[in-house]
Amino acid sequence: MEIRTSKSELLKSIALVGGVTGTKAATLPILGNILLEATEGDQLDLVGTDLEVGIFTRLPVKVKQSGSITIPSKKFQDIIRELPDGEIEITVAKNNAVNIKSGKSFFKIMGLPKEDFPKLPEWKEEDAIEFDQSTLKESLSLTVFAISSDETRYVLNGILISIKGKYIRFVATDGRRLAFVEKEFENKKQQDLEMIIPAKAVHEIIKILTWEGTVKIIPSNNQVIFHFGNTFLASRLIEGHFPNYEQVIPKDEKTQSAVSRELFLQAVRRASLLTSADSPAVKIDFVKGKVLVSSRSPNLGESKEEMEAEVNGKEVSIGFNPNYIMDVLKNLDVESVSLSLTDPDKPGLIKGKDGYKYVVMPMQLS
Repeated sequence: MEIRTSKSELLKSIALVGGVTGTKAATLPILGNILLEATEGDQLDLVGTDLEVGIFTRLPVKVKQSGSITIPSKKFQDIIRELPDGEIEITVAKNNAVNIKSGKSFFKIMGLPKEDFPKLPEWKEEDAIEFDQSTLKESLSLTVFAISSDETRYVLNGILISIKGKYIRFVATDGRRLAFVEKEFENKKQQDLEMIIPAKAVHEIIKILTWEGTVKIIPSNNQVIFHFGNTFLASRLIEGHFPNYEQVIPKDEKTQSAVSRELFLQAVRRASLLTSADSPAVKIDFVKGKVLVSSRSPNLGESKEEMEAEVNGKEVSIGFNPNYIMDVLKNLDVESVSLSLTDPDKPGLIKGKDGYKYVVMPMQLS
């Protein structure tokens, strides 16, 4: 194999596929490598996988001789990053040694043959459901932080994507808060679908997605493939039944408020500075015309802050984990948010734009 390509484009592609490598290299060393495969059509295919998530991308290069090799991902990326800008020449010798030249710099690292590298699943493009990248990126970003990291509740370690008719839903929960997005879209396939995408795949998808163009979602047995331009991401699905999330979303709203998202975020962040393991909650009081945010910790001190707000319904005081409130406020792209409550011991409901709902369980105030 012998190719020539630019440093910037190669580095971008290595970073893209290298994000999923290395985590299982201790048990199977080749999973710490990325596969490079040069074809006669002046194309270089790059593949990285950890057997759970795999990423394939195609890069136009000058191919002098076709062939393939797998290279240690992190070391390869480190070398390419430190090379001078400009053209890079990569050649592979018969003993799997990879020679890398750029200007007056030269590196040789050892690779492994392609034969030992896992293959990505096969798929059928005709099964694809097309979706706007911007909508998918926004929906995943507004739910990913609510994914559970508790491996004993494996079914919650991902985002549920549910397609029914012309609606698509994204749902994530860790049992203490729940993020929900519903969007209307043109479901050309008229295909209903329900799948749980694991957290690692979600994070990689968000990194790949842009705010323009479309993405194809292709279901395939126990896997799903996301197709964006010259890049494919394949992920295993989480097996099991997602809990009945609809019954968690509050139906009654005895107190409704509208408050500046940025001011609310800043107030909760400041109040969180005086929380502790013994007093972890931030207290929020809803009274006529304003919202009060406070915290009190016997060994630290206390904080109080008030802001103007529209408050309708009964006055109420409630405690929340400040991190759960900050997570959603940081990610919402709105000027003001709606926060509705039923009772101090019932979940709070934050609403964003276009069908977004965020349910958060209250905490006992000390």
